[in-house]
Amino acid sequence: MIRGFQSVTVTRLELWGPETWLLCWPRSFSFLAGQVVILTLKPGGAERIFSLATGVREPEAGVLFNLVEDGELTPALANLRPGDLLWVSEPFGSFPGLEGPAVWIANGTGVAPFVSMVRSGLGQQKVLIHGARKLAGFLGRQELENLPGLTYYRCCTGEAHELVFSGRLTEFLEQRSWAPSQRYLLCGSAPMIVEVRELLFRKGIPFSHILAEVFF
Repeated sequence: MIRGFQSVTVTRLELWGPETWLLCWPRSFSFLAGQVVILTLKPGGAERIFSLATGVREPEAGVLFNLVEDGELTPALANLRPGDLLWVSEPFGSFPGLEGPAVWIANGTGVAPFVSMVRSGLGQQKVLIHGARKLAGFLGRQELENLPGLTYYRCCTGEAHELVFSGRLTEFLEQRSWAPSQRYLLCGSAPMIVEVRELLFRKGIPFSHILAEVFF
């Protein structure tokens, strides 16, 4: 065993969207919804941080990942099969899912920690704004849009649908008023995080009420 890591056996690899997978293994640790783990295929090999996308009481732990064809790790992750070994770090991070009102903002697989929060019973009094290029990119949509207590908005730049906002999630945010007293949790690409944080500042949201998790 390498320091902070343990070997686990893959139980599932499910396609969640175009070149996006949910990778699962038996959960052997406790964690807080919103935390992350590091995955690697071998000690000393390529490593990457992923948000956990499963609930804190589920028998499996799992992460969402996009296939990056020239990436060091994700092509190999996409070729895993049940029974294969994987190395997983202890959970860490401070992107907490808490009870009470909050606005969640994500693009792409940045929705993963919010899926974990929903599956951990923290979806009440939340607004989730999710951005994607294509309609198939709204990962976990069926679960999220039918959850009582969660208001779910989709913002799509590449395809139109009568129930989806046509445009970037920043355009959606710009067109509406947002309460300064709310907590705002942002997860996704660095450009989105920077743009949304600046937008929220302009709308009077205090710095202390904005928490971000960046996916590189």
